[in-house]
Amino acid sequence: MFIPAAEYRPDVADLNSSYTDDILNVLVADGSYIPAPGFAALTIALEAAPLGAVSVKQTDGSVSFFAGTATKLFKLNNTTLVWDDVSQALTTYAATTAAPWSFGVFGNFVIAVNQNDDPQVLELGVDTVFRDLGGSPPRAGIVRVWGDFVALMRLTGNPNRVQWSGLNDCEFWTPGTNNSDYQDFPDGGIVQGSSEATNPIIFLESAIQRATFVPGTLEIFTFQKIHDKRGAKSPYSIATRGAFAFYADEGGFFQISPDGSITPIGFEKVDRTVFRQLNVSSISKIYGAVDPFFSRVYWAIDYAGTGVYDHMLVYDWNIGKWTPIEVSVLFILPMVTSGYTLEGLDTVSSSLDALPFSLDSKAWQGGAPFLAGFSSDNRLGAFSGDSLEAIVTTQEMGDTSGQVVRTTSTNPIVDTDNVFVSIGHRMRRAASIPVTWLNEQTPSYNTGLVRKRSRARYHRFKMRIPAAETWNHIKGIDVNTAPAGLR
Repeated sequence: MFIPAAEYRPDVADLNSSYTDDILNVLVADGSYIPAPGFAALTIALEAAPLGAVSVKQTDGSVSFFAGTATKLFKLNNTTLVWDDVSQALTTYAATTAAPWSFGVFGNFVIAVNQNDDPQVLELGVDTVFRDLGGSPPRAGIVRVWGDFVALMRLTGNPNRVQWSGLNDCEFWTPGTNNSDYQDFPDGGIVQGSSEATNPIIFLESAIQRATFVPGTLEIFTFQKIHDKRGAKSPYSIATRGAFAFYADEGGFFQISPDGSITPIGFEKVDRTVFRQLNVSSISKIYGAVDPFFSRVYWAIDYAGTGVYDHMLVYDWNIGKWTPIEVSVLFILPMVTSGYTLEGLDTVSSSLDALPFSLDSKAWQGGAPFLAGFSSDNRLGAFSGDSLEAIVTTQEMGDTSGQVVRTTSTNPIVDTDNVFVSIGHRMRRAASIPVTWLNEQTPSYNTGLVRKRSRARYHRFKMRIPAAETWNHIKGIDVNTAPAGLR
């Protein structure tokens, strides 16, 4: 009997279904699971915990990385792979975990904002350090690009307002002139963020607005409330890429299209499992990022409230399925690299072997987009390392009429011999009767079979592939069974 790899849906019953609640460290593919790459550090550590970062790909193909700490702004030196202080001269910033940095890229201008400091800007190829953004813009917690405008939101002292720059001028902020203006929302709570589009979707705590750019009019943008009493409870959970926008609200994960239609992507899949473990403060810290290349959105979750995200849920919107991954990061973000040079590395270390990270990571091949993050020791890294230890467990199966089943052998359908198979069994399905797992075994070199016997009413089968193993697909497992009576 062939058992296909079950879909991860911990919210629903798994008995004799196509769903399982025990999947870890894999990504979904069409008809199989594929390896999830581990986190690999790429840089020297920042001198303090990062509170925001951005990757900027320039028109010449080069890439710059920026990060902000509580008191400074940094740029990654692509030669030495250390962080250069590019803070405004004679300035000590005042970002906090409650008022972190938000970065936006408008042409060659890198804009950095937090609610406690005046907005900062660095023009690539012109400036060597950040300076105050021109035009006297308001202090803000979030910066986004709306086509030909820069928009600020979560404004200090006016959190229900969005304000945008002049047309094609990120340093013009006089309302009513050059298409610059602002919009106050009378209800819906604090502005939490927006998509980045000419006609953006704007998320409030309990409302969603759609902005429409109307050139040549006094309004500049018109605003329409498209959803009431629902919004994004976590500003960090909002993850967008082009027309794709995702967010977390109380009790669930959602996808919203440019026309405002909402799809509850976690309903009866992962929502109950995730949100019953979260308190109100934890919901506000769900951190989202859209994969810069594949059809995946990631949400890092800090269940324990320690400030380190130790769990990540991955949703593939083309396939419509989820998987969980173990992580240990401060936050995640999409980014690309432009490769590295060895020139100047002697300032970092006397030998490449002594570097506190690997230069062999695929992330350093240059130009390839990938998901990145900062580790708990303040180093930028990418999810481009060796494969994580993968676990794929089948749903529980049994004859509800009471028939006992004997298993004699299993054949894991995976393209590696280094897979460990274990059998879980029990006679009754009850919370007081846990599944008993037999010792795991590897397949026979000659037959590919795992010869392990079990006799029970209910069975499930687990496949574990060690970390750093090379493999491509887990399709499922083939099990030899036979009736064994009613007792």
